[in-house]
Amino acid sequence: MKSIPVLLGTAVFLSSMSAQAAIDTANYRYQAYFDNALYNRCVSKPSESSARQRIDWARSEGVITADAADWGKQFKYYPVIDYYDKSIFSICSYEVTPSSAATLEKYKLLAERSDMGGRCAYRPDPNPLYERIDWAILNGKISNNAGLWGRYNGYYPVIDLFTEQLAGVCRFGR
Repeated sequence: MKSIPVLLGTAVFLSSMSAQAAIDTANYRYQAYFDNALYNRCVSKPSESSARQRIDWARSEGVITADAADWGKQFKYYPVIDYYDKSIFSICSYEVTPSSAATLEKYKLLAERSDMGGRCAYRPDPNPLYERIDWAILNGKISNNAGLWGRYNGYYPVIDLFTEQLAGVCRFGR
């Protein structure tokens, strides 16, 4: 019976420690994926200057690391901070997706079609593909949410060499 209070005390202590620790880039990116692509926790988009101010504030207060702040600015994800305890509630996109960029829905559809059509026989190592996904986001070929979904579910964009447009989506080796 004594183990339950000890277990609860340990859980409270660890949660208070994690609330004070700055979130690094990997965790920031991971939470951005879940908050945007899966749970759809983000309901409005602030201006870019407002979002950058939020990122800078979170960095200066030690809520996120400098690398996470840089990633957030580069890929346009800002933290939504709880007013009372200054913890991150969610990480949302302030990206304005170019009309030519593939949305998350289109990206998933292309991934499904590529899997069914047998077009993607080669399953490369994921490390160089993360750069390919980042390039596609930064160059307006796919949306941030599509890139995050691809990164965490093992799918990379295939960009046509001549038109530089999204031609397909393939699974990479994991």
